[in-house]
Amino acid sequence: MTEFLIALGVFLAAHVGPTVPAVRRALVRRLGEPRYLGLYTIVSTALLVWLIVAALGVPYVHLWTPPPWAYWIPVVVMPVAFVLLCAGLAAPNPLSISLSRAPFDPNRPGLAGWMRHPVLWGFGLWSLCHMPANGAAAPVVLFGVLTLFAFGGMLMVDRKRRRAMGADTWHALDRARRAGRAAWPPGSAIAGAAMGLGLYLVFLVWAHRALVGLSPMPLWGGWP
Repeated sequence: MTEFLIALGVFLAAHVGPTVPAVRRALVRRLGEPRYLGLYTIVSTALLVWLIVAALGVPYVHLWTPPPWAYWIPVVVMPVAFVLLCAGLAAPNPLSISLSRAPFDPNRPGLAGWMRHPVLWGFGLWSLCHMPANGAAAPVVLFGVLTLFAFGGMLMVDRKRRRAMGADTWHALDRARRAGRAAWPPGSAIAGAAMGLGLYLVFLVWAHRALVGLSPMPLWGGWP
């Protein structure tokens, strides 16, 4: 349990710290924007893996017995979560989290036209949809904290972007991207969505069992 709590604290600190303007400016000034974003992504992924591994090592404490239908929830929801995560990271989005440095076209905003924070929505859906199928204390704490972190992070990112852009510019860009939602999404968003579906299939068939020790499908010995 100690390692799990330490991993959880480090994970949250690593994500909250860079939201402080002075901290982020110092990191970007030292590393440069592309290197900072790349390093941030690598560190975030590594900390998430550590957090999950630490949670798997916590002794089992029973809270509830999941009903059979609960195991279908992540199977159905995770394709959406993967698409939101990958397409959101691949497409430019000055209003939220994105790895793309391409210019943002509010007339063709892709997923950003429908939601300002597709990456955080994907992360939140991932954590939320796993809670009903996990009736032990450690997974409930893990996914509960990550769900609050994802959806609460939307408010934090909104405040940070408004402060950086200025309220008038932020509101004008937000109105423009919502008005352009009906346009065909840019190629980067389509490629990201295809990558998300591909990753979902990899996790469904192999990676989830390899990383967590349990297949998400009963056909391959997953559900009790």
